[in-house]
Amino acid sequence: MKLIAIELVGFGKWQQHKIEFLPKNQLLFGANEAGKSTIYQFIQAMLFGFPAKGKRKKDYQPKNGAAYGGRLWFAHPVYGEVQVERFKGQNKGRAKVYFNDQIGDEALLEKMIHPLTKELFQSVFTFQQEQLSQLEKLNEEELQTSLLSLGLSGSQQLLLSREDYFKSAQTIYKGKGSQPPLNQKLNAYQSLQQRINEKEQQERPFQQLVVELADTESLIAEKRQTAQEIKNQLALVEKQVMNLPLYEELQSIEQSKTIAVIQPEEQETLLSIYQQHRFLSEELTRLNQSIAAQSETEDQTDDYQFYLKEEEHIQQLLNQRYDIDKLLSEISWMTQSLQQNQQEMFPLEKKWGWNSETPPQLSFEEQAVNEMRDEIVSRTVKLQTTQTDLQLLEEEIATREENLSTFETINKEMFRKNHRQTKKTVNLVFCGFAGIILLLSFFLPVPIRYGTFVLSAGFLLACLLPLFYQPKDAYENEKRQWQEKLSQLDYLNDQLVKIKAEIKKIHKEENEMARFIAQKVKENHLGRMDQVEFWLTHRSDITRYLILLNTNQELEHQLKEDQKRVTKLAEQTERYTARLPIAGTTLAQRIRVISSFADKMEKVRFAQEYQADAYSRQTIREVKEKQQQVIDQARPLLQRFQINSINEIPDKVQSYQEGKANHKRKQELQTMLVGLYPESSDPKQLPSKQKELSQALNEIEESIQQLQEKEQKILYQRQQMLSDGTLDELYQEQAELKTEIEELALEWSAHQLAGQLLMDLLTELSEKQLPNLLKKATDYFKLLTQNTYRGIQLHEDQLIVIREDQQRFMLHELSTGTRDQVIMAVRFAFLYLQEQRSLCPIIIDDGWLHYDSQRKEQLAQLFAVFSEHQQVICFSSDQEMVSYYKELKQPIIELEGA
Repeated sequence: MKLIAIELVGFGKWQQHKIEFLPKNQLLFGANEAGKSTIYQFIQAMLFGFPAKGKRKKDYQPKNGAAYGGRLWFAHPVYGEVQVERFKGQNKGRAKVYFNDQIGDEALLEKMIHPLTKELFQSVFTFQQEQLSQLEKLNEEELQTSLLSLGLSGSQQLLLSREDYFKSAQTIYKGKGSQPPLNQKLNAYQSLQQRINEKEQQERPFQQLVVELADTESLIAEKRQTAQEIKNQLALVEKQVMNLPLYEELQSIEQSKTIAVIQPEEQETLLSIYQQHRFLSEELTRLNQSIAAQSETEDQTDDYQFYLKEEEHIQQLLNQRYDIDKLLSEISWMTQSLQQNQQEMFPLEKKWGWNSETPPQLSFEEQAVNEMRDEIVSRTVKLQTTQTDLQLLEEEIATREENLSTFETINKEMFRKNHRQTKKTVNLVFCGFAGIILLLSFFLPVPIRYGTFVLSAGFLLACLLPLFYQPKDAYENEKRQWQEKLSQLDYLNDQLVKIKAEIKKIHKEENEMARFIAQKVKENHLGRMDQVEFWLTHRSDITRYLILLNTNQELEHQLKEDQKRVTKLAEQTERYTARLPIAGTTLAQRIRVISSFADKMEKVRFAQEYQADAYSRQTIREVKEKQQQVIDQARPLLQRFQINSINEIPDKVQSYQEGKANHKRKQELQTMLVGLYPESSDPKQLPSKQKELSQALNEIEESIQQLQEKEQKILYQRQQMLSDGTLDELYQEQAELKTEIEELALEWSAHQLAGQLLMDLLTELSEKQLPNLLKKATDYFKLLTQNTYRGIQLHEDQLIVIREDQQRFMLHELSTGTRDQVIMAVRFAFLYLQEQRSLCPIIIDDGWLHYDSQRKEQLAQLFAVFSEHQQVICFSSDQEMVSYYKELKQPIIELEGA
């Protein structure tokens, strides 16, 4: 920002005093106790508030009870000119901010000058001898930190502020701490969240209801946003419909023929020429009438008088005979060409079903059409091959099924015979022997009896053995053949399915291609040219038809323009219909009649002039010469404004005035309709669009109403589930705890961010901007020392200066004045690096205590050079500095007694 002015209503010794500042460099000169420091304190108070009272602090409140405060104006790159007004007795000493017809408060002022703070203002942008002297007490490490990290602010105030910010942040939260309030709140929140999770598990249906409620609310929000967008569109369309008559008026003005602008003095010149020509024409007519009255051709006086009256128009019309003949010939040729083209177009339209309103177009290149045809032919060949394979496969399957059926019949017959032959029966002979032996065993002694029992059991086993014994299948080979035939048949059926699927796919591709061709035929208006083959073989028909159509359109357009010209020329001859027999005739016939009439009247003129006396002839010649002079004088203006005849001047002037009025009206309409009708919009579609938007809005509003009813039902259900209040109380406790955490986190982040910003500033300046800082400091130091020293560098973390003879000096080895010059150069270099931000003007209050005359002069030159980039305000009571400012032609503001 840049200071514009201050008004000290009541501040210290100053009352009702206004000072205006310049945007670059200025020196405020005044004796000691003139109030220079008071002005500095006033600027600080206007920006950051009134200073607090204290026993050892100076009180700037007026002793006479006047209003304590004033006003300050500054230029801001975003807000423009800003006025800050602050009075101790009003608004509790808080500021009022005025800008762009708006009023703001203290918070807005802080936002405007952010990141400028009172600390930065005091330590960076102001120069006082006390600050420069503080650097003398720093050791090497502190000097490095102050010079490079703080940009020579003059103290470690910013470093201390950074540490204070970090300490304040740690009192709120520590990474591994437990005592800070934010740590305690986070632990409590985690415990509470665990209790809530346990309760929610018990009430899972409630969670589902909550999710449904959230989805419903989200959907309602989306619908409302959509409804708002439609409302905005509808409002725009309604505004467009309301202003449609104005838009149509604007279109009609834009489509009207543009007329050149005529200046008032040119208009007066044209009207003056017209009056002179009219007067001379009337005079010439009078002379001719006088001669006619004295001549022997009195019987032709009326026709001749009419000719004299209309002579200029007639001659002007006859001068266009060549152009008229050419125009009529062109019309005849174009009409004949148009008929021939239409006759050639008719067979093409009849053959292909075309029409001129929707002419055919072929958007495909010939190569693309060839590719489409090749694709269709390839697909047709593939389909025929596949269908042949299908037919052969079906015949093969039918044969195999017939063979399988025959084989099955034979095998069934053989199975039945084998079944009858292998019927299971009991051997009765062995059964008889078993029974007889068993009976005999009861009559035999014991040792032999057991042997007969065994023998009887053997015969019984032989008897029953056929019931349990299954002979080996004799037709196992036939079954194996049967399975092989079935597997072969299954394989053929699988191939049949694949071939049918392939045929189906080919038919689908053919249908898609047919739909694509039909779509292109419709889009390109090809009519009966609905085959790709036609697009190749009859492509020339489309080209020829389009050439004929475009030629006809051009001929019709030109013919229409020429007909307008013929009509306009014919209208020019209407004025002669009462005198000449031209009514109902063509333009060519009218020109012939008028030409014959003019020749006849010229003969009368010659006869009359021959009979007239010499004085009358001389007078007529003089009038004609003057008339020709007027015409020659008017010719540049007539050609410039495309006026064919002097008699057309009044009409042309009136048309120019109307064109000027139309141009003014066009500008008014364009201002009224700016941004209302985009180029892509079609005003004819606005009513239907308005109806569609209204309908869509009604549908969305109905949908929102339904969703709101659903939301109310869900809310009621949720309320029923929360009847016990336990979970609700937990949620309430969670919300309150979350609010406390957010407040603490916000406070912690503010301190942390402030400290981090200061740290980033130190890091960036020391690591990235240090080379630029030293380079610029070297330039300023050379200026202050008149090139006695050639540079400022860093060596082993120490700031050193290099003299012109290459000798190096540490800061403590320099004189007090030279050391002050080093510090001043580095501080100004830092401020130069911040010039893009332009946070605050540079304010210097007698910062050259240890300077001799030469150093003061060089310092004044530095102020002049630096002020090209940033505003510099210098307070001084040094008369010698005033003389240097005058030599450099820099402005000086003298402070008089308050």
